[in-house]
Amino acid sequence: MRLPRMLAAGAAIATVGALAGCGGDDQASDGQVELTLWARSNSVPDDVQQLLDEQFPDYEITFQDIPDIEDKLRAALRSKSGLPDVVVMGGSLPSFFSVSDQFLDLADEAAASDAVDWTLDLGLTPDGKQLTLPTDIGPWGFFYRADALEALGYPTEPEAVAAEIDSWEAYRELAEATAATGQYVCDHAGQVYQARLAQQGYAYFEQQDGEAVNAVDSPISHDAFVESAALAQDGLCTNTEPYTPEWNAAMTQEDIVAFVGPAWEDGLLQSAGEQQSGAWRVTTVPGGPAATGGSYVAALAASDHPDEARELAAFIGGAEFQKAGYLDKGLFPASTGVHADPEVATPQDFYGGQDTLGVLAQTAAEAPLVYQGPNSGTVAAQFFVALNDLASSDEDPAEVYESLLAATAEL
Repeated sequence: MRLPRMLAAGAAIATVGALAGCGGDDQASDGQVELTLWARSNSVPDDVQQLLDEQFPDYEITFQDIPDIEDKLRAALRSKSGLPDVVVMGGSLPSFFSVSDQFLDLADEAAASDAVDWTLDLGLTPDGKQLTLPTDIGPWGFFYRADALEALGYPTEPEAVAAEIDSWEAYRELAEATAATGQYVCDHAGQVYQARLAQQGYAYFEQQDGEAVNAVDSPISHDAFVESAALAQDGLCTNTEPYTPEWNAAMTQEDIVAFVGPAWEDGLLQSAGEQQSGAWRVTTVPGGPAATGGSYVAALAASDHPDEARELAAFIGGAEFQKAGYLDKGLFPASTGVHADPEVATPQDFYGGQDTLGVLAQTAAEAPLVYQGPNSGTVAAQFFVALNDLASSDEDPAEVYESLLAATAEL
């Protein structure tokens, strides 16, 4: 069995409304097994109900899209009522490790999985229980417009670009050259900062004897924070965050001609940059491969049908379901089988005929595991807010960093 090496970030607690779930009467009048599936928004294919009905014709599966799913799941776990049989959630896994007895152990399903190894390690509790299986992941890439780089005298082919812009110093030089033309290769300093941490396998905590130990004061974070803030303060970023109207506008108006981001931002790019189809490419992030987790599926111990719940979880964490998610929504699969599937590993017109899946799959395979403690998310939020504020201030990033250390020392 793999040793537990990864804890994901914690999240806040909220109340839960009346939601249908397992427990009580989940056997249909005709004897058909009834299961309830919760999933966070945009984590499953749009035709999820059809996929489930086709795969499990003898089960009656109720799918529910649940906003704020982790908060609502925690509340349901506390009350031990209204729970689903299976849940697809985000990356705040450590906050559930203390109640791992309320989840089924998916060790057998993990052993049969073809997921990238580190993505399975994300769901291991400190005592070795397999709480989750991965459904989608976030290898990071450097997305760029070939025509923009060519105009600056840079190479345009992905491998050559990766070799030319192989460090954050080289990225800074490109950012300066691009900004001089009125365009940008940085959307938000927080994106650069997050990528720099991930490629070092760092998320503010270290594991010692099975415990998360505060490691916020680190040269990895210091250098990444100060240098990322400098990009914003020196006018080298648009200071627009993905998933905002401002980011979409900056892309549509061709202010952004390159950016660092996770695979799932492909959908954003293709929508906002539709008129630039054929010009975009993707290659390795400066400084080396980086990846973060995405969504995970778990089965609840309260289910009246644990075997069927395991079966459903295994399907959602399997290649067929992940392939559907990639083709429908661009959800990057954890399954190595999908990475090699000729139906999905194909040239993409938007990317000038490049097989982007292959590039990002290689990144996923080579990226280091990022160990996160239960409070990693809390610390990260404070650093990201500070980076956002620094973009419009003349404060010294090094001094802000020191104040952040003081604010997070006891976490």
